[in-house]
Amino acid sequence: MNGNDFLSEDQLKSRHDEETQYLHGIIAEKDAAIKEYRKEHGRLEVFFNRVIACIEPIEPLDSVFQKQYRAKKKPDAEVISVMHITDSHMGEVQLPNEIENFGIYNPEICVKRNLGFTGGFIDWVLLHRNAYNIRDCHVLFTGDLIAGDIHEELRITNAFPVTEQIVRAAQVHSEQLMLLAPYFDNVIVEFLTEDNHSRLTKKPQAKEAGINSYGYLIAKLIEAYISKAGNITFNIHAQHEKVVRVGNLNYLLTHGHGIKQWMGVPWYGIERRAGRESTSRLSIIMKDISRAKEVGFNKIIHGHFHTPFDSYLYSGGGSVSGTNAYDHQNGRYSEPSQSAWQVHPVWGEFDRINFNLRRYDEE
Repeated sequence: MNGNDFLSEDQLKSRHDEETQYLHGIIAEKDAAIKEYRKEHGRLEVFFNRVIACIEPIEPLDSVFQKQYRAKKKPDAEVISVMHITDSHMGEVQLPNEIENFGIYNPEICVKRNLGFTGGFIDWVLLHRNAYNIRDCHVLFTGDLIAGDIHEELRITNAFPVTEQIVRAAQVHSEQLMLLAPYFDNVIVEFLTEDNHSRLTKKPQAKEAGINSYGYLIAKLIEAYISKAGNITFNIHAQHEKVVRVGNLNYLLTHGHGIKQWMGVPWYGIERRAGRESTSRLSIIMKDISRAKEVGFNKIIHGHFHTPFDSYLYSGGGSVSGTNAYDHQNGRYSEPSQSAWQVHPVWGEFDRINFNLRRYDEE
C-alpha cells in the first residue's frame, strides 16, 4: 500500500460533504413529493366537500312496508332480498349501426333501465312475500357507474363530460334507493368505490384507489341525497374489495377489473382469483380464528364483464348498457341486465334472477 491510497483529512471531509449533500438531496426530493401528494389529496377532499355541501336531500316517500306488511308476521324464517347494481356506465353513448343493431345506449336509456330494474325488483319481492317473510333488502354496488374518460374514444363519444356523469349517476341511483325504501323495514347498502371507469389515473393504482376515484364522489353524493331516509343504511367502502355480511353469508365484493382475462368470461382467471383469495384468507383465519367473519367469504360478487353468470364461489353481474362496440369487436354479445336473489338463513341463496332491462327502453 503506498501513500496515495490514504486520503487526507480535507479530502475525507470533502467526500463526506458530497455524500451528505447527495443524501440530503434525496430526502428533500422525497419530502417535496410527500408534500405535493398531501396538497393534491387535500385539494380533492376540499373539492368533494364543496360539491356535497350543495346537495339538497331527497324527501322520503311514505312507507308501504309499515302499513301493509309489518302486521303480517309470518312464522317462517326471515328471508333477505339482495339487489346487485353494477356497470351502469352513465354518459356512455352506443350507436346501433356500430354493432349491427344489437343494441343502443344513451343517458336517457340508462335512467329508464335503472328505474325499470327497481320497479321490477319491487314487484318480484312483493310476489315472494306471498310465501316468505321478507323485511330487509341489501343493495350491493360493485362499480363502473359512469362511462368515465379512461379511454380517448370515451372522451370523444360520451354524451357529456365526466363531471355531469357523476351528478347524473348519483341522482339515478339515489332515486333507486329512495324508491326501494318504502317497501322494506331496512335497506342496507354496500357501496364499493374502486372500479375501472371511475379511476382518476391512466392506469389502475393500488394505494388509495378507492378515494382517488370518481366512484368515491358518487357515493358521497348519494349519501347526501338520501340522508333524510331513516331506514337506509349506506356503507361506503373506499377500497379494492370488502367482505360484507348478508344474513349468514359473507360476500367478498370487488369490481372485477383485477381479474386476469382473455376474451369472454375469464373462467380460469376468476377461479384462480377465488383460489388465491381463499388461500390467503384461510392463512389469516388459522392464525386468528376470531377474524373469520371479517376476512372469510362464501362467495365473490363482482361486475366488470358485462354479462351475468353464477357459480358456487362467484357471481358476476351484467351491465345496464349491454353490448357495446368493444364487446362487439371481440365477438361478445350480452343483453343489458342486472341481477337479484334471495338469501334464506337455512337454504342460503335461492331464486336468482337476471332482469333483462331492454323491456324498459320505451317506458
